[in-house]
Formats: sequence, structure tokens, C-alpha cells
Amino acid sequence: MLKLKNIHLYGGILIIIIFLLTGQYMHHKFNHLQDMELMSRALFRAGHLYILLFGLINTSLGSYYKSSNNKYLIKLQVFGSALIICASILIIYSFFTELPTNQIERKLSRLSLYMVLAGVSAHGFVSLLNK
Repeated sequence: MLKLKNIHLYGGILIIIIFLLTGQYMHHKFNHLQDMELMSRALFRAGHLYILLFGLINTSLGSYYKSSNNKYLIKLQVFGSALIICASILIIYSFFTELPTNQIERKLSRLSLYMVLAGVSAHGFVSLLNK
């Protein structure tokens, strides 16, 4: 599926650009987090780095994606890709809605991390079966 490959590749590049823009957002809106309490600062940086991680996952998957020959495994790949794409959107949304905070619990971020774990695992499983 060339479409899915391109969605991951170009979507990943877009997410990496969003990572750069969120860095500028933190710099300009929050004085590069210098005056922020340490826990809030750490959570902000973690959320920022999650965006980079998801961008790299998408870019890597888009660079190496190879569709399976088995129709059931293709469905699993599409499901895994859908999870990764939705998780990527969710992690960006959570950056703006869950931060800054004094609460360590960030439900949307946690959900997006579980979703990307499931999506990457689905692609890894398909890759193992295709050998």
C-alpha cells in the first residue's frame, strides 16, 4: 500500500516540523520554561519529546513500509497504522491541553503511548510472519 507508506513518511516529517514549532512555542510563550516549577517543566519537556518520538516512528515506518501478501496481515498492518496515526494526533493534542500542569497524571498522553505501542507491535508481528 503505497498510500499508507506515504502517509507515514510525510506525516512523520510534518510531526517533526510540529516538534520544532512546539519548541518555539515553549520558548516564546513560557520563556523557554526557565521560570517554571521543576515537575511542570519536566512534564512539558517529556510531552515535547513524545512528539519527536512519534514523528520518528512515523518517518521510519514510512521509509521501510512493505505491505504483506496475506490479506489478513494487511488488515493488521492497516489497523496498526491507524493506531499510530491516531496516537500521533492525540499526543500533539495532549501537549496543548494537558500542559502546563502540576498533576503528574496525563491520561491522553498515556493513552497515546499505549496506542503507539500496539500499532508498532502489530507492524512488528506482521514483519515477523512475513519472513
